[in-house]
Amino acid sequence: MTKTMLTEQLTQKHQAFVADMMALTPEAYAFRYEDKWTAGQQLEHIVLCVKPLVQVYSMDAAMIAQTFGTTDRVGLSYDELLAAYLEKLNAGGKAPSRFVPESSLATQQALLGEMLTNLVSTLCEKVNTLSDEALDTLQIPHPLLGNLTLREMLYNALYHVQHHHLIAKEHLQYFS
Repeated sequence: MTKTMLTEQLTQKHQAFVADMMALTPEAYAFRYEDKWTAGQQLEHIVLCVKPLVQVYSMDAAMIAQTFGTTDRVGLSYDELLAAYLEKLNAGGKAPSRFVPESSLATQQALLGEMLTNLVSTLCEKVNTLSDEALDTLQIPHPLLGNLTLREMLYNALYHVQHHHLIAKEHLQYFS
């Protein structure tokens, strides 16, 4: 996937997620289906996950290489990365504590939506400053998948928001 396609998809998928979360009533935003995360917690989780990406992608390429290393392996395609991620989830993979949301209050709804929109915008700006070579050779750690290239991490971010958007929608079907 090209940088342009990636940044367009990241923007589009996150915007759709934010739009749906902002359209919820405070009661729906805070609705908990069984012991699962609320829609608000799904939103907060995505914010918690995108924030460190912005920090890393804001670093100079040389600093990323020095801090996290490089790879010369052929990068995974979107579908290959998705398959590896789903395999880890199906094996019981869970979000590390630093990415687990607190009980996201409805008073935070607009703030979190705005934060995520701004974070994704900044992330896409930073991605566009990196070369394709940097996206394919610089690596950073993913909590479940180990070291991923910068491009693979973007693939993960693209799927990740869609995954949590779908979960939120599924749980909200039980809201009455």
